[in-house]
Amino acid sequence: MKNLNSIDDIKDFIKENKFVMLYFSSDGCSVCDDVLPRIEELLKKQPKVVSGHVEIQNIPSVASVFGIFTIPAVIIFLEGKEIVRQARYINFLELKEKIQRFSEFV
Repeated sequence: MKNLNSIDDIKDFIKENKFVMLYFSSDGCSVCDDVLPRIEELLKKQPKVVSGHVEIQNIPSVASVFGIFTIPAVIIFLEGKEIVRQARYINFLELKEKIQRFSEFV
């Protein structure tokens, strides 16, 4: 999972990759810390997904640019368009199924 440290880095990352998952978290968020390894484990089985990690305290404006109202948050993009968003409660089974379904288009 690549650490992204600016709005421009995030936008370029989305443009440069066809199938992208962004994980938004915050330092000191215990739920975020618990979810991250589960996200990383899920992504090991999804080689078509390129992933990025954004710590929102490092980029305060990211919340408004991407409409992040609660963390942790996962946003998945296909060809630059948002196709999946989950926040606060991440349903890993549903997330896995959606990734597999959209993988067919990559």
